[in-house]
Amino acid sequence: MQIHVARNSAQLGIFSSEEIIAGLQSGRFLASDLGWRDGMPAWTPLGDWSEFRGVGVPPPSPGAQPAEPLVASTIPWEQGKSLGSFFATIKMAIANPSGLSTGRFAFGDWLIFCYVAFAISLPFQVIHLAIAEDPNQSLGNFLKGLAYPEVQAIADQMLKSPPAPLWASGAGLVGGLAFAPLIYAFFALLHWVGQRVFRLRITVERTVSATLLVSGALILLMAPFQLLAFSFMAQLALGALFLIPACIFYFRGLGAATGVNPWAQFGISCFVWSLLCCCCCMLPAMLLWGAAVTR
Repeated sequence: MQIHVARNSAQLGIFSSEEIIAGLQSGRFLASDLGWRDGMPAWTPLGDWSEFRGVGVPPPSPGAQPAEPLVASTIPWEQGKSLGSFFATIKMAIANPSGLSTGRFAFGDWLIFCYVAFAISLPFQVIHLAIAEDPNQSLGNFLKGLAYPEVQAIADQMLKSPPAPLWASGAGLVGGLAFAPLIYAFFALLHWVGQRVFRLRITVERTVSATLLVSGALILLMAPFQLLAFSFMAQLALGALFLIPACIFYFRGLGAATGVNPWAQFGISCFVWSLLCCCCCMLPAMLLWGAAVTR
């Protein structure tokens, strides 16, 4: 079983028993370093572990300060992987987000968490595909009502196109859900860069893992609304209605998990997305405009 090792409140990593024994013998680890693994109630000095006694543990240097005690993670998902711990973690994120601050946030744990959230939400998505109007048809009907001839011409083309087969939509849905957590992880990397720009020294792993946690929880909470098959305009109104509560939930959880004020995380997110919009929208538009002028 893997063991988490920390020194002076800073985690050194996750190691096997053999790696820790070798590290204790070489001086890489100290008897005063704290260790924790699943099932333990608290962090304990390595020198007090029965399997690490009598292996040539070098004593801590005379001037070394004793390590500060660390609090074991109170996040249910990090205490054991089960559906019960999954839903208990979501309940904690809603009712007591401050408890997320004790998490270890190993990337693998929260990637699995996000995939579980998508797997539970999948039936809602499938039912939505079966009962809802084809997205192209819905958008076409909305655009048809606008008093702009150019837009109405686009709407006519959309309404003439046949709806996609249900099996193709389902395959696209499953494929999208398979890659969605990895896409979230990518944008979390960009958010981590934004944190560094503002001199916040949050680790990459913690930033990405916290993003997967709150994203997975938010996806599951919003999944039941997929059963409401509204028109395009009604869907826009429903999205606008839940935008603010969803943002509050997301940034409260992200802020608690990373130890950063939620408003600061919101500002960093706005900064990152503004740069993305400039790079992905304005820059290509300027290039196209420049190419048209030079002709």
